[in-house]
Amino acid sequence: MQKTKIWTPNFFLICVTNFLLFFAFYALLPILPEYLLNNFKAGNTAIGVTLALYAVGALLCRPFAGFWVDSVPRKKLYFITYFVFALMFCGYIFAGTIALIALVRFLHGLSFGIVSTSGNTVAIDILPAERRGEGIGYFGVTTNLAFALGPMFGVFFKEFFGVELLFRTSLGIGILGLILLTFLKVPLKTPAKKNTGLSLDRFFLTSAIPQFISIIFVGLAYGPVINYMNLYAEEINLQSGTGYFYALIAVGMIASRLITSPYVDKGYLLICVKIGFAILVLTYGAFSFFHTPIVFFGSALFVGIAHGFLCPGYQTMFVNMARHNQRGTASSTYLSGWDLGIGVGVFIGGIIADYSNYATVFFAASIAVLLGFLLFLFVGDSHYKKNKLEGSN
Repeated sequence: MQKTKIWTPNFFLICVTNFLLFFAFYALLPILPEYLLNNFKAGNTAIGVTLALYAVGALLCRPFAGFWVDSVPRKKLYFITYFVFALMFCGYIFAGTIALIALVRFLHGLSFGIVSTSGNTVAIDILPAERRGEGIGYFGVTTNLAFALGPMFGVFFKEFFGVELLFRTSLGIGILGLILLTFLKVPLKTPAKKNTGLSLDRFFLTSAIPQFISIIFVGLAYGPVINYMNLYAEEINLQSGTGYFYALIAVGMIASRLITSPYVDKGYLLICVKIGFAILVLTYGAFSFFHTPIVFFGSALFVGIAHGFLCPGYQTMFVNMARHNQRGTASSTYLSGWDLGIGVGVFIGGIIADYSNYATVFFAASIAVLLGFLLFLFVGDSHYKKNKLEGSN
């Protein structure tokens, strides 16, 4: 029997617009802590709070994003929020104080919470149901590719042209994505029923609470990794090449996603998630104890491999526990767990670094992932098997 096609023109287009969205954002990721330190003389705690406000903004609107995605035309919502997200890059250009940067981060997070939820849901709508897990994995590769190229581009671009032009370049990339988005065709889906009253499951996928809690622990560890790597490299006297750290994470993610994504739809979803958790626990532990270039860059590769196993399976679990008119809610619940974990991880990481060092931050990250792994093993695994909808893997 011939497989249903995944790579349609629409799916290719949603992947390109998603790549440009994340590339524009990730290009700023490694330079913002240093920018705040050098331009505003901010301390570690102040930097942590400012960076975490992005995740706070995203988290606050995620539940409503899922509700809106399930209640209004998805392409229209995606376009409007994509426009607002791109416009927010102007804020970095004109903000003259750390308080204004913090406000821009919060507003950027609000728009990101909606645009990423709607983008994920549009991609799921475009994909054939029988190859959804595989397609989600490929869609996620576009984010990983942006994570590989964006930070490296940002580091080198800033060295040659300065941070102000980098802000303007990210704005231009966002506008390009917005233009391409106008050509996207999204299949019509039956919206969530109206006039049925508001309930918690319109905003949060209540059937996935154990999965939601365990993904928070993964985000707790991932937040410090993507935000504090340059400062940690300075702490261990690694003076150059840190831009490649992000590239190695993405190489690991892309390679493992391409290998594991087809298996998510063939009954190996839970096994992939467990393998990802196990690799993460070991990698974060090694990263915090051994401060050598080999471990530094090797850990980046294995963090990427682990997330490539874990993320497609996790997102597919949320979708498989939701009705088709709850896909926006499923996506927003999954991403809310990430946002909450990343935001808390960045905030607490800044405080820990003030009182100790960044090595201690990453040791705490390994403990957080271990707790998430144990929760999934003893609760999340069996919970998913009982609550997945008929026909799901």
